[in-house]
Amino acid sequence: MACALTRWFCSCCLLLGLSGCSPDKAVTGLQVKAIGSLDRFAPFEPVVGKDEVTLFAARNEYEGFQFVITGGTQGAVNVQASISPLRNEAGDVIDTVQVFRERYVKVNTPSPHSPYPPQYWPDILLPAANPAEKISAAYRAFPQNLTAGENLPVWVDVHIPAGTKPGVYTGKVQVNADEQAPLELPITLTVWNFTLPERSPLRTVFGTNGYRVAEIYGFERTGKSADDNRLIRAYNDFMLDHYLTPESLWDASPEADTNGKPDFQRSFAGLGTVTENMRHYMQDKHASTYTYVFADSYPFADPLGKDRQRAQQFMRDYAGWCAAEAGAERCYTDPSFVDEPDTRDAYQYARRWGEFFDEIRLPKGEKIRFQVSEPPLNENPALGSLLGAVDVWIPKFYDLWLDVDHLGKNVVGQRLALGEEVWAYTALVLDFDEYRKRNPRADVLKGNYPPVWQLDFPAINYRIPTWLFHRYGVTGLGYWDTVAWADGADIWNDAASFISDNPPGLRFNGDGLLVYPAKQAQTGFDGPLASLRLKWIRESVEDYMYIDLLLQAGESEFVQQQLGKIARNFGDWDNNPAVLMQVRQALGERLASL
Repeated sequence: MACALTRWFCSCCLLLGLSGCSPDKAVTGLQVKAIGSLDRFAPFEPVVGKDEVTLFAARNEYEGFQFVITGGTQGAVNVQASISPLRNEAGDVIDTVQVFRERYVKVNTPSPHSPYPPQYWPDILLPAANPAEKISAAYRAFPQNLTAGENLPVWVDVHIPAGTKPGVYTGKVQVNADEQAPLELPITLTVWNFTLPERSPLRTVFGTNGYRVAEIYGFERTGKSADDNRLIRAYNDFMLDHYLTPESLWDASPEADTNGKPDFQRSFAGLGTVTENMRHYMQDKHASTYTYVFADSYPFADPLGKDRQRAQQFMRDYAGWCAAEAGAERCYTDPSFVDEPDTRDAYQYARRWGEFFDEIRLPKGEKIRFQVSEPPLNENPALGSLLGAVDVWIPKFYDLWLDVDHLGKNVVGQRLALGEEVWAYTALVLDFDEYRKRNPRADVLKGNYPPVWQLDFPAINYRIPTWLFHRYGVTGLGYWDTVAWADGADIWNDAASFISDNPPGLRFNGDGLLVYPAKQAQTGFDGPLASLRLKWIRESVEDYMYIDLLLQAGESEFVQQQLGKIARNFGDWDNNPAVLMQVRQALGERLASL
């Protein structure tokens, strides 16, 4: 094996015990290096990093950073890492800091078109705040033992409270191990004098189904168990703490009473009524979106037929309540209600639902916004047309490129001009045929392509989409699931979360799995654990906020100039994280100067 081909191949050599690759001979003792937030190093890969952490952030922002501890030629025992509070010269303190060890999972079979060979990737974030007693080393953050040359990557979340004084704050990373001299890594954080909003202007709907949580933990979702309800709530709150709204807020959804009216006083043990729970999500957790829990068979058996009048009255009351509690601008039908229609019957079915919702008139003239996960550009006229029936279009990233940039039709722009909305999403298989025609390298995607959300693609894939959204007028981001994996999958060790049936056997590593379920027997508690990829998406939403604030301030020309350096369209964007960070800093400095 020619280990020099890539740094990833080199780490494979080390894992397999082959000659020709070794850790940096100069590193004889414990080493700690700061790396970029989008960098990843394999378990035995020589780490290229810096001797200091430099951060820039707004108030009310989460800013993440990484560092890697390396065992040196002798390894290390009982390795611990901590972060000191950050202080300015006046003595003001930022102590809202969380530390996570990054646990590796393995890609045994690469995802389609992945540019990387089989490899171990850091992804599962284990919180240092979780007590280590009675937890095996595999499922705790610290302490850890390292063999010679072994890496231990660490993610750190720094939250800058909204009331923080602008200026420079300093602190340090502290690393200790038995019989080794302590190590320190200085941290410098510049807090800019502007504040991110509590609620993201980017609409988000991410699959986090309470039934799935119940299945994972082995209970029946009835609403009668306070412990079970609180566990589902923990998953919903966890997503909202990352600016991502769960697709179905079950405990904030009414059932139909005996008269077919929505029951907003429906109560959940340990939580409260539907209305109280709605206020928790909308007011306390600042959800960007609420999706109605309403479907073709719930709560009425035949809403398009014999139950039509009752179903429409139910939705009229439901939508009026949502508008009063959340604001009509945050209320939508579920995007999976009509999901990727691809036949003439499916198109006709979607049109019938569009007519159903259009017939409902709300007191203040608000419209029930009907979402369909389909692009407004339909290249197959035999299917029919959805124009005029859909209020919110949700195309794939690829479909945006095809419509606007490749074919130049810009049906997206036409629908936006009519007052409709366009969101976007990615999931599993993407059609790369047109990319192959334009770029022969597309068989192994290393350059420009629609961002792919699989573990074994460049990390920037998770952060670049929201930069591109502003080019198209896209105001929402969807994703099909966050706690999904194939039957029998060992998600703690094997990244193959989704295995396709058609064509059979394709592995989509990490797709649909952004949150790992911690269980009492392994980690000492039940609840959600973040992936590294979830942190990148959170930072992407914050990037969207930066751009949105600048546009609100009339800085459109500056924004377009900066976006031209990194995100031109879904077929032409820069794959270099350093460029993205440079542009982000320019955006922040511009906001701070206004």
